Amino acid sequence: ATWRSDALGDYISDGLQLSALMGRDAVFGEMAGGSDTDLFADDTAFGQTFKKQIEFLEQKQVKPTKRWTDALRGDHDRAFVVAGATDLDMLKDFQNSLVKSRKDGTLFKDFQKDFDRIVEKYGWEFNGGRTWRARTIFETNMRTSYMAGRLAQMRDPDVVKARPFWQYRHGVTRTPKRPRPAHLGWHGLTLPWDDPTWQTIFAPNGWKCSCAIVTLSARDMEREGRSGPDKPPVLETERYFDRSSGEFVDKVKHIDYGFEYMPGDLWERGLVPSELIREAGGISRATGLIVEIDQPRPIAELIGAAVAFKSKPLKKDKSDNTYIDAFLKPFGATRQKAVRFVDKSGTSIPISAELFKDRSGTVKVKKRGREIYTAMIAEAIRDPDEIWLGVRGLKLPDSEAVEYIIDRRYIRVDPDTGIIIVFQLGENGWEAVTAFQPNAKGKTSFGTLDGRRGGKLIYERKK
Repeated sequence: ATWRSDALGDYISDGLQLSALMGRDAVFGEMAGGSDTDLFADDTAFGQTFKKQIEFLEQKQVKPTKRWTDALRGDHDRAFVVAGATDLDMLKDFQNSLVKSRKDGTLFKDFQKDFDRIVEKYGWEFNGGRTWRARTIFETNMRTSYMAGRLAQMRDPDVVKARPFWQYRHGVTRTPKRPRPAHLGWHGLTLPWDDPTWQTIFAPNGWKCSCAIVTLSARDMEREGRSGPDKPPVLETERYFDRSSGEFVDKVKHIDYGFEYMPGDLWERGLVPSELIREAGGISRATGLIVEIDQPRPIAELIGAAVAFKSKPLKKDKSDNTYIDAFLKPFGATRQKAVRFVDKSGTSIPISAELFKDRSGTVKVKKRGREIYTAMIAEAIRDPDEIWLGVRGLKLPDSEAVEYIIDRRYIRVDPDTGIIIVFQLGENGWEAVTAFQPNAKGKTSFGTLDGRRGGKLIYERKK
């Protein structure tokens, strides 16, 4: 036989392409028209190994909670919690048991044995019946982690190119005895993969919700007789009484409180502390801040290449609303209307008057004299010199545990002034928590500014 380099090249090429598709087969498998039930996690489907699901479960940091509402929505992308469990060692045992279940392909009955062992080991007194509590922990974690893994596959660039539409499916993993009318109404809803609606209604949408999202190609759309995607539904909110806190809150109608988010979204986009910590190689014990991933260029070089602000400081002693309006106007927002602004790195952040209120609802625009710089702060967010992503540790009240949160720093500087805007990633998305501004003499301490330039550099103005 004659050895040919081009034949070997073909084999290598086929092997590389096959390797590239590993982990995406569940999504591409939809093209074969297989059973939807085989693609999603229910009590019988949990027996399969799913690498992305395991990665999602493993990267979480244990977090103690006194009630289930202490961790909501995107918090679950970062934290492993069991409602009412505060012992960190016990939480870690529960997390390890779930991870082991995924790796070994075991089912609920096996986890229940671990549940009994862990409860007895730590003497945990929990609310509800034994089977109900164990099943709630198992199914909720398995369902959301499975969909988080699916989301990572569905957003793969090759998958998006081949299958750019997502469709809502009702009752995929089991047929509900009492279907939720709204979920049934969403059955067949087809929207582009990046439609903002998915941020709210990506399944699961409640306790024991058996809905799922599948991908569609242009040919699938034609087979269904569709000329294009559907019109996004109008999602309304309602007042909801949270019995655990004794307070009324706003929630999306037809979605259980706390489920109105996209499981795995923050993790898949790398916006969880564990992913950044892993990339950085650790957290500094002295400062509680993430070890540097990217090295910032010298501050003198940043100042030398900076662009002067177009906005100017406002006059002092104006009304709160004057300063708030000066910030909101460049984004097209008003005190009555919030907007989602996509920054230079492609991340969506909320812009509204709420950014100038503290957690009690008190307006804080005149805090530390920053009010005269609100127009310049808006310009710094809209047109920064740099955007840094970092992690900082916060010690939880009444606990030795530390919760690591993401912060996002917008750096804008010119020879005379410099502004740093810090956004913190909370359960409702990005919220502004800090803004640095020039001192009373109109100058900035560039040493302070330089100290905040660390972590992962996700945007830099072109030189």
